[in-house]
Amino acid sequence: MSSDFTGFGGLSLYGGIASVEQKVNAAAFSGDKDEVTVGASFAVGGFTLGYQWSEEDLGRATGATQYDNDAYGITFNISDDLSIGYNHYESEQKGNGKTAEATSMQLAYTMGGASIRIAEASVDNANYSTAAAGDRDATTISLALAF
Repeated sequence: MSSDFTGFGGLSLYGGIASVEQKVNAAAFSGDKDEVTVGASFAVGGFTLGYQWSEEDLGRATGATQYDNDAYGITFNISDDLSIGYNHYESEQKGNGKTAEATSMQLAYTMGGASIRIAEASVDNANYSTAAAGDRDATTISLALAF
């Protein structure tokens, strides 16, 4: 939605729903798969803030029956060439009571046709596993050249 609708320049709102028909049987599926998502972003000056919430009902009779997800992020353009960002994502798996979480920090610098980007990411309980093997850390460095 544009600022004409919200009355705020830099504010964007969005949302969506989906439903996937599934064959219902008592052993695996108790209904259709449904998802709802809503979000907003707000840009002012060099800052952009964003938030998204979603819920997915798997239509399952047992095991993981639903996911509740929250995500937010902030970016700041320090200059025309340099920006930093932070993102956080959390997902709760209903039916099993497990949570997965991911956090990332990024830095990007552009000069002419060249850019270098660095991202530091951390995931806790990947695949909703509470074992130490479910935790991951990564650093990514990329260099792009445009000719």
